Amino acid sequence: MIPPLIPPSEFIGIDEATHLCAGGEAPMLRSHLDALQRFATDKGGGMAGRDRMFEVYRRAKIGLSSLVNRPEGDVALLGSASEGVNVVAASIDWQPGDNVVVADVEYPSMIYPWARRLGREVEIRVVPSRDWYVDLADLRAVVDQHTRIVSVSQVSYLTGQRLNVAAVADIAWQAGARLIVDATHALGVIPVNANLCDFLVSSCYKWLLAAHGVGVFVWNRSRVDDLEPASIGWHSVRSRGGVNRPTEVALRPDADRFEIGNPSLPSIYILNNALDRLFELTARDVESHVLALGARVREGLMARGKLVMTPESPAERAGNLCFAEPEAEQLAEKLAARGVQVWGSDGRVRVSAHVYNSSEDVDRFFNALDDVSTER
Repeated sequence: MIPPLIPPSEFIGIDEATHLCAGGEAPMLRSHLDALQRFATDKGGGMAGRDRMFEVYRRAKIGLSSLVNRPEGDVALLGSASEGVNVVAASIDWQPGDNVVVADVEYPSMIYPWARRLGREVEIRVVPSRDWYVDLADLRAVVDQHTRIVSVSQVSYLTGQRLNVAAVADIAWQAGARLIVDATHALGVIPVNANLCDFLVSSCYKWLLAAHGVGVFVWNRSRVDDLEPASIGWHSVRSRGGVNRPTEVALRPDADRFEIGNPSLPSIYILNNALDRLFELTARDVESHVLALGARVREGLMARGKLVMTPESPAERAGNLCFAEPEAEQLAEKLAARGVQVWGSDGRVRVSAHVYNSSEDVDRFFNALDDVSTER
């Protein structure tokens, strides 16, 4: 028996459900309602309330910095992970002949910003996966001295494969390329080390147990000493010239130069509350928990003859277990009708166990899956 690390009763709406889709939408902690109440109170508190709001903002950055192993000043809170990728794409001085390397199974937001540069004679080199598996030898084969960006996810949204980020960094950096890592399906589940990349982005509404409206952007200034924002606002600058020098611009030295205006403070209150709850657990316990549940899911899928897309090795997976399914959306709907929430899209079903799940949830998933199978 594998018990949950956080009781399902601490979340809204899953104490009597089987929620196995953190990789799509994680449930909300009940304590987030208290966090929003604190925000509402501070919002009406005048200047003192505003000071308290930005203290929560600062605390969230401190928490994230400890998760990614970079100083607080390297962390920016943008609107989404996708915005962070676009910050990098717009900040590079692209030259004819440059190329960007991505895998064919990569998340669209890690591909689209580079694809828009095609008109500037930037080549997009797509590494084909082998039976959904990204082989780093194939990636290495297409990276050369003209590669400006290698764009990867630490854990795949599509297949659940977990990449060796240190090995990818070695490939990129030996060629003089920059590495951007999407840690959306890693942060809050497995160790994330932003020292192993030039830029890191992450959503917060999945494994971090937070909400939409805020995304993590990490600018590793030990690797990239200067980066000019393509967009700028009042929050980007260190000081204002005032009415005498209104066009004077002195950028903030830290990553908050990329935050062009007020951040989404309600979302940040939720994020800070989620981090506080996650920090009550050890990172090792969270990783061990999801890997143990994932092993049970994988074993059960294999026993039922499903085409499992996620590697078997614990070093090559995290919280997502995926299997090929031509009618993925329909299967997910049928499981949902039986009280089991998974994610079905892109020709696969994704089963994502997190801190609120137990081995009993896995058993209920397979009971529902078997029930659907006998119906066909």
